[in-house]
Amino acid sequence: MNSNTQLDFLIKKMAQGHRPELPSPDLIWWRAQILKKQAQQERIERPMVIMRMLAATVCLAVFLGLAGKIWKPVVPLFMPLATVAGIFCLVSVVFFFRSPRTRPAKH
Repeated sequence: MNSNTQLDFLIKKMAQGHRPELPSPDLIWWRAQILKKQAQQERIERPMVIMRMLAATVCLAVFLGLAGKIWKPVVPLFMPLATVAGIFCLVSVVFFFRSPRTRPAKH
């Protein structure tokens, strides 16, 4: 007898006797509670994440503004950096709001 044929026969025999078991209702409930608490935590923390992003953007703008006033000859070097930083902030905000992880869970 071929070893592949024996293996196929053995796998089919094992599959016939296998009965999948569902997790206990307590375990299902416990996992649902964890998922619910994670969704609540994300919902609660979302305003803080937005404020941190906004604070970082404001700090960067203030820094670049002060640097421009103090170092007038260096201003042309900061403008490309400010443009790139602004674009980066806008893109990160767009990605933040479009991220599926930050969307509220639908029940």
